[in-house]
Amino acid sequence: MTTPLRPALAVAAALTATLALTTSNAPASTAVDVVQSPLAAHWEQSPVPGAAGLPAGVKVTNWTEKAPLENRSRPRLLQVVEIDPTAAPLDLQSTVGTGDGLAETVAEQLAAVSPTAPARHPVAGVNGSLFKSETPHPDLAAAGPVTLQHMGVSVTDGVLHGSSCWGGGQGTSGAVIQYGVPYITKLRTDLSLTASDGSLPVTLDDINRDPGRARGCGRDKEDKLLPVDQVGGQKGVYVDPDEIVLFTSDYKYPVPKPGLDPYVTTDDDEGFEVVLDSTGKVTAARASRGGGKGNTVQVRVPSGGRILQGVGTGATWLRDHALPNTTLKVSQKLTDTRFNRPVPLDPSVDVVSSFHQLLRNGDIPAELPDTCGDTDTGVDGTPICTDSRVALGTNVRGHTVLVTLTGQPQATNTTTHEDGAWLHSFGELLDSAELGLIDALNLDGGGSATLITADTTGATTVRTPPTDRVNGVYVHRPVSDAVYAGISGYGMYKK
Repeated sequence: MTTPLRPALAVAAALTATLALTTSNAPASTAVDVVQSPLAAHWEQSPVPGAAGLPAGVKVTNWTEKAPLENRSRPRLLQVVEIDPTAAPLDLQSTVGTGDGLAETVAEQLAAVSPTAPARHPVAGVNGSLFKSETPHPDLAAAGPVTLQHMGVSVTDGVLHGSSCWGGGQGTSGAVIQYGVPYITKLRTDLSLTASDGSLPVTLDDINRDPGRARGCGRDKEDKLLPVDQVGGQKGVYVDPDEIVLFTSDYKYPVPKPGLDPYVTTDDDEGFEVVLDSTGKVTAARASRGGGKGNTVQVRVPSGGRILQGVGTGATWLRDHALPNTTLKVSQKLTDTRFNRPVPLDPSVDVVSSFHQLLRNGDIPAELPDTCGDTDTGVDGTPICTDSRVALGTNVRGHTVLVTLTGQPQATNTTTHEDGAWLHSFGELLDSAELGLIDALNLDGGGSATLITADTTGATTVRTPPTDRVNGVYVHRPVSDAVYAGISGYGMYKK
């Protein structure tokens, strides 16, 4: 199938054809050379393993570099998955897998979809939002090796799992997936608590993370960034000694204890903890969060309930106003700040988030930086970016598109090689007319980059090479959430 040109490109093509007709007698030397896109100039389509077995509505196109670029030793692989809901009943959703707070691979998260919704059958998926991995609390070693903290808005079926980054009050970029169809915008959350005693509402600072310590980005203007040399080399650690954090019923890791981070003193606060039932009634109120530091007890969110944890003045507010058998109202608002409209937090809505939009209305946004998290030395001794890249986009046909840029798959998991691109270079590649993309969101990359497809029998294929090394072998990184296309029903009210 030939991708139609985007509107501006179609006009340019028509103008070029007109000029060619009106100047057909002009000398050949005056002809203007056609500028090729980065994709057309340096990449060529290559075979897709298992293409014949892909289900209807899923088209995978592979592009391989004709020759290594940017001083690389091997060509990279660009994989493009187009989801056509007119060819089969497919739509897009996100998932946190077994439960929020648990770091799982994309394969594990997609496998968890079918047991809970047997008819869903994910047919293609990639990793989703940005996040920070967390080491287990010393008192919770038996709870699991890794938990995580979202870096921005994460929503599954209308349940908010993380608040937006502050972004100067405008929030940060994200993809709203409503009734299975994505659109990319900028999002801000506004959260508050109101007690039944008539007191004024208080700010609710975040969801499903350690109070007093935000990772990756500040959630509000009170969050202060700590220098890297003061927090043991951790990047992006923000502190606020006065916070309240909500834990949802699908948070499946034990709620935090004080003293998780030895470098952050606000994290040492024993604080105060409140348990709510599904109606907001306070069923328990207790000093000391998560069972208290030095205690190996594991406190988990009860089924259908929620837990609030406060530190500093947040703990004081909970102690004074969240009394047993009273009620608290939790207000959660999600705003699309690009179009200044509310986004409903109902079962029709999922959200994955990021710091950067790669394409907006067919162009690279002026604010897109040319950043890279991991670099290596190229064949000529100059740096190359080894960040694998992942994007979620929409094209000129209105179809969802999933894209990965990685190194070539290897014969075994004991070897890997350089892969990825500088962020702006990735945007330039996606801006190639051959792909026909209109909007594109940069998702988490590096070792998180994972693309999985399923064939008509349900058997899955991981199409991206692992780049995180653990115990001598390369593995795919456990992530916070995944975005996937799955079997659905037609119509707005299928959920």
